[in-house]
Amino acid sequence: MYLKALKLHGFKSFADPTTLRFEPGVTAVVGPNGCGKSNIADSIRWVLGEQSAKALRGGKMQDVIFEGADTRKPAQLCEVSLLLTDCEKQLGSEFHEIEITRRVFRDGQSEYAFNGQACRLKDIQKLFMDTGIGRTSYSIMAQGQIDQILSSKPEERRAVFEEAAGITKYKSQRREAMSKLALTDQNLARVADVVGEVGRQIGSLRRQAAKAMRYKRLNHRLRHLSLAWNGFHYSQLTATLGALEADVATLRAEADSRRANREEQEISLEEKKSLRGRLNQRVQDAQQAVFDVRSQKEAAENAANLAHIRRAGLEDRLGSSRDNLGELEMQLREVTAQGDSAAQDKQLQLGLLGSSDSVFQQRNREQGIVEGELTKLEQDLQQAKFQLLQFDSTVARLRTDCSGYEVDQKTSAHRHDLLAQEIESMRQQQTAAAQQVAELDARTEEALGEKSRAHGESVTAQQAITDLTREFREAQRKLSEIDRQLAQRMARLKLLQQLQERWEGFGEGAKAVLQGRLETALNGAKASPILQGLDVKPEFGKAIEAILGSAAEAISVSDLGTAQRILAQLENEQIGSAILRIIECGVRQEAAYELPAWLVPASLAVSSQFEGHPALALFGSCYIADDLTAFLEFWRANPGFAFLAVATRKGDLVDRRGLVYGGFHGSKKSSNSIVQREIDLRETAKVLADEQKLHDEQKLTIDAINTRLAEAEQTLEQRRADILAITQTLASVQAEQRNAQRNAEEVGAKLRRMENELTGLEQARNEAHARWEKAQIGLTTAESDGASQREQILQMETRITELRVDRDVKRDSLAQARLELAERRQKVEVLDRGLGEMARRSQQLGELLAQRQQEIETWTDQVASLATESDAQRARSVQLAETLVVTQEQVEKIRVELMAVEREISGLESAQQALRSDAEGAIAALAKHDIKLAGDRQRAQFIAEEVSREFQANISQLDWRHFYWHADGEPEGMKPLDLDEEDEAEEGSPKAEGDPAGEATKRRRKSKGPKPDPTAEDLAALEQTNWEETKAEIDVLRTRLNGLGAVNLVAIEEYAELKQRHDFLRTQTDDLTNAKAELIKAIDEINLTSQRQFAITFEQIKKNFEYTFLTLFGGGRAALELIATDDVLESGIEIVAQPPGTKLKSISLLSGGQKTLTAVALLFALYMVKPSPFCVLDELDAPLDESNIGRFTDLLKKFVGESQFIIITHNKRTVSASNAIYGVTMEERGVSKTVSMHFNNDRIVPEKTAENIAEAVTGARGQPATLPKS
Repeated sequence: MYLKALKLHGFKSFADPTTLRFEPGVTAVVGPNGCGKSNIADSIRWVLGEQSAKALRGGKMQDVIFEGADTRKPAQLCEVSLLLTDCEKQLGSEFHEIEITRRVFRDGQSEYAFNGQACRLKDIQKLFMDTGIGRTSYSIMAQGQIDQILSSKPEERRAVFEEAAGITKYKSQRREAMSKLALTDQNLARVADVVGEVGRQIGSLRRQAAKAMRYKRLNHRLRHLSLAWNGFHYSQLTATLGALEADVATLRAEADSRRANREEQEISLEEKKSLRGRLNQRVQDAQQAVFDVRSQKEAAENAANLAHIRRAGLEDRLGSSRDNLGELEMQLREVTAQGDSAAQDKQLQLGLLGSSDSVFQQRNREQGIVEGELTKLEQDLQQAKFQLLQFDSTVARLRTDCSGYEVDQKTSAHRHDLLAQEIESMRQQQTAAAQQVAELDARTEEALGEKSRAHGESVTAQQAITDLTREFREAQRKLSEIDRQLAQRMARLKLLQQLQERWEGFGEGAKAVLQGRLETALNGAKASPILQGLDVKPEFGKAIEAILGSAAEAISVSDLGTAQRILAQLENEQIGSAILRIIECGVRQEAAYELPAWLVPASLAVSSQFEGHPALALFGSCYIADDLTAFLEFWRANPGFAFLAVATRKGDLVDRRGLVYGGFHGSKKSSNSIVQREIDLRETAKVLADEQKLHDEQKLTIDAINTRLAEAEQTLEQRRADILAITQTLASVQAEQRNAQRNAEEVGAKLRRMENELTGLEQARNEAHARWEKAQIGLTTAESDGASQREQILQMETRITELRVDRDVKRDSLAQARLELAERRQKVEVLDRGLGEMARRSQQLGELLAQRQQEIETWTDQVASLATESDAQRARSVQLAETLVVTQEQVEKIRVELMAVEREISGLESAQQALRSDAEGAIAALAKHDIKLAGDRQRAQFIAEEVSREFQANISQLDWRHFYWHADGEPEGMKPLDLDEEDEAEEGSPKAEGDPAGEATKRRRKSKGPKPDPTAEDLAALEQTNWEETKAEIDVLRTRLNGLGAVNLVAIEEYAELKQRHDFLRTQTDDLTNAKAELIKAIDEINLTSQRQFAITFEQIKKNFEYTFLTLFGGGRAALELIATDDVLESGIEIVAQPPGTKLKSISLLSGGQKTLTAVALLFALYMVKPSPFCVLDELDAPLDESNIGRFTDLLKKFVGESQFIIITHNKRTVSASNAIYGVTMEERGVSKTVSMHFNNDRIVPEKTAENIAEAVTGARGQPATLPKS
């Protein structure tokens, strides 16, 4: 296989369609720098699937499309095709030639084609896998890749070695298997989650279902035992109520008599007690009077003593006050004499003070006059100076304003002219901006409309996908259901076939014949079941089975001799018996008889594809009736009706002897019935075929839905792409719109500002002129006022100097007068303070004298009053003592009368106690009977109400024996489930031994069904029932029912459905586990094969590399080493290269030429193991000198017979070693064209040796060359 042609169109600089045709051998591509030579190598790499734009010297994939030139427009797509020939052997393809095409469009869409048919990149990569051809293989080697190969990490060098070893496809298969394994793990995890969830649900439901079954059983027994217990006690209570009512009537009469006697005694007793109460009250009143008199007497004595004590104290205080009064009067006289002397001294000093004050006031007035005039003049001077400063400032300001106003007028005029020009320009810009905004608004509305339409279509497509997905899931669910039904049906069919193969239902003799154990007796004759090939209508299955009976096991044989031999061998070997149908022995048919519509011949219920089937004769004179009773009536009415047997569709049979076989036919299993098995086999096969057809139709439906779903998804993706493009366009337009709008607003605002500024300039200019004129007038006035003010200030300063001299003279005289006045005023103040102190002391002494005199008068009056009060209280105490004696005598008299009444009451109470005891005894007996009667009635009513409320039953109509008897049975409608054992275990585990409820449960487990009705003996035995144990069991049952809590009664059905789903999921889990194991096994096998193949290839490449390195360098040392790892498939490859005379430790230290020769040595080492069909070398020889070029070309010639070389080069010696030359030029700037030259030498074939190739190449150099243009 070799590269025959390369077609380029629009790829980089190849704007025009260009075809480069190659022959085996070496083809050189030459041309000046920048002409597009390397684009040929890039195109080959690109068409083989290169996805990195950087590897193609671009920024994005669209960069490979021709970008245009000075005279050419850019291309909208580029396309490259690679034509290979002689592909059958190496690619395992049925095509002799294959063409690989890749094209890319400006919008980024990319396409691949294989021989003109669309394909995937994966298909192309898989096609060239392990051939040495590929974007990352060693078939394309560029100058820049030398460093990449030699300087890359050891782990990154494996690609070319793996390609040479042929394990790339294994690694691809391994990646796919790992991906499938990961997907399987995910599915297994999801299924495990679902199984776990369903397992948790089924565990919960299993407990709930078991709990529901326990609830039903416990509730059944509780109901029956409760009704029995309540019924028994209700009957007992109703029987005892009559006797209790008679006893209550007798006891009530006796109690009434005793109650009357007791009431008479109580009346007398109450009268005496009333008298006693009155006497007690009189005693209490008299005792209270004694107490009151005694208290009053003691109070009078205490008051007299207290008055005496108080009078003595007041007399002592009066004596002390009279003594203190004399001392105060003496102190008052002394203070008065001292005050009179001080007043005389004060009058003298006041006269002297008045004279000094007059002098001071005169001098002070004079000083004030001078100070006032001086101050006023100074203030006037300051005010005048301030006004002068204001005049000066006003003059300066007005002069500045006049100058500024003149400048402003000139500036405003200039600005006014410029602004008018800018406003005109801005108005033109505003008009243009408004037009642009209008255009962009229209484009925005159009884009929004397109986006809305595309969004609507996208929503429609999304809804279609949702509907299709729902439809797909529903179809998948139906398919799963059909699969499940198919599996069940196939299992049923397989079971029936196995039963048929084992001849189940046949006797031992028949089995021996059918299994071929009687070949001697058969002597080559055929023996088959008589029903074989016979079709029985399903609705007549039981009837045919009844007619045939044991004849269904019959075996059909051809002649009488065969039958005799079979029977003889069966008897001799004691195998068993068999029923034989001898074909040559005919069966007489009965005469026809007119039959009613419900009676049909049995032969009509069977059919056969074979004419004269031996089994058809067995149904002669046999009939099938719809109803047994109808036929018996018919036979009785027509005794002459001749028949062999008549069967009904239910399986009842009447034979000609008059024997009737009937009753229940449901216990016999259909699998043991030969006739029914034949029917089931045929019907199951038919249903299976129908379901298989339905399964296929459902799969077609799913495929159709998948196709529609893919189309809908493609439509959705297209709509989304449209929306994205429209959104991008809309965003661009909206951005332009916003910019244009902003620009228009800015222009409008700027225009308004300019117009406002222009108006303001005109107004400011007018105002500036008016202000200038006003400033000129103000300046003249201010200068005149300033001169007048300066003269006035000079006069003020002269007068102020004179006043200051006069003020200093008067100030000294005033200070002397002030000092003299201060001294005299101080003496008067001292005398005033002394007189004030004496006046205050005199006032205090007068106040104390008045206070003492008032106290003496008050205490004298109080002493007289206390003496009078003390005498009165003593007289009252004597009088109260006489009254106390009289009152005590009255109390004793009433107490004697009270003691007599107490004795009478005591006697009456004793008699009353005896009567009360008798009455209470009678009442207690009556109350006891009343309570028992009411309690029994209440219990009976309560029992009736409880039974009615809890069980909705009338207890007066119940027979408790019936309910007690059936309490051990199973609940009605209870079906056995696989939960019974768990239920029993859970019921039995928590109860102690001897638990009546547990024992009853065990009895119910043994019974396994409803209990039969009791006999008379059973009912009589129930009279000995231990009701205490029954009540204890009822309590236990109620406790257990309450302990169950909430019960889900539908959990049993839910459990059955969920268990079926759980079993299905477990099967799926097992399938996934098996698939995972198979994937792991496949991965292990791939790893083992890859490791073995890579190790062998690596050793060969290692040896070849040493040879090629020595050949190219003429010596030195080279080696390839695997970096030790656990997995040889992941270990890196270290390259050791030491040219002659060096001991370099790293290949990164090699020169450019040495690196190139090392890379070439490695390339040819790979080629010696597995040559690539073609090899592209892009300026690989550029770093080599003349001597190295020679070694390179010599080694290249040795491999020409094994591979095709396309070399892009500038080196003449490399060109001279080629068989054909392509020149690349740029006659038109930016557009590449090719010129080819082929030498006239014979085609080189792989079988030629390296020497012959070299000779052919050498001889070819002397031949003339043709230069056709491509």
